[in-house]
Amino acid sequence: MAQPRPNQIYVVFSLALVLFLLGLVGLWTFQASYLTRQLQENLDIIVELEADHTETQRSELVSYLESADFHKAGSPVNYISKADALADMGEDLREDLSDLGLNNPLLDVITFNVPLEEMQEERLAAIAAEVQAVPGVSGVFYQENFVDRIAANARKLGYLLLGLAALFALVAGLLIHNTVRLSLYANRFTIKTQELVGASWGFISRPYLWRAVGQGLLSGLLAIGAVAGLLFWLNSVLPELQLLGQPLPLLYLAGGLLLLGVIINFLSHYVVVRRYLRLRLDDLY
Repeated sequence: MAQPRPNQIYVVFSLALVLFLLGLVGLWTFQASYLTRQLQENLDIIVELEADHTETQRSELVSYLESADFHKAGSPVNYISKADALADMGEDLREDLSDLGLNNPLLDVITFNVPLEEMQEERLAAIAAEVQAVPGVSGVFYQENFVDRIAANARKLGYLLLGLAALFALVAGLLIHNTVRLSLYANRFTIKTQELVGASWGFISRPYLWRAVGQGLLSGLLAIGAVAGLLFWLNSVLPELQLLGQPLPLLYLAGGLLLLGVIINFLSHYVVVRRYLRLRLDDLY
């Protein structure tokens, strides 16, 4: 009942390739969602201070922002003096201002971040109005519509990836089913002969199904190894993306690839073996 070894290897690597492609789609989905959230949560709210604000007003404002419900826990409230801001503008700008005899036109600012659940235009407008009322504040600014654009693009990307995943899953099922059918073709007489001598369908199918489970697990492990290798390489090339910043979804992805490999291969073997069992002996030729 043993198959030629090349057929088994072909099944394993064909399934591993399909799972690898599905893994890339899943990885893209997780990372796109993660990076979108990171971008949203790192959006700075800029508070400009009045030119004549006092040290006390500034300290009270910083304390107020740090304890506010809309402040992102664990993120700093940064004070940037107008001198530091001008220094960041570059030497050319400072020289131009000096040549024109102008003083530093910038204002002291304080920046802070808000949590993801606050990243809505209506809520940000309410936060800006609340901070604006604090003594010593000249104005509150953030990139209007930027948040909505991020969320809209994230939703569009999510729908696109979902469609790609469904397409890949369909192609995977058809490809692996045909591969398994060709792999078991040489065993069709063995399968039918066992039935003719009185073996039950379950008894005949069992060895093939167990082999399918093993092949599915092996294919899943190969796909996980390939995805992990690619992920670690990308993380070394682009460390600023923090591609390993979400270990739990990556574990879910690995488990999903293993489970999917077993399910696809098991169902394909089950359908093919049952098909040969239902055929008449003459139909096998």
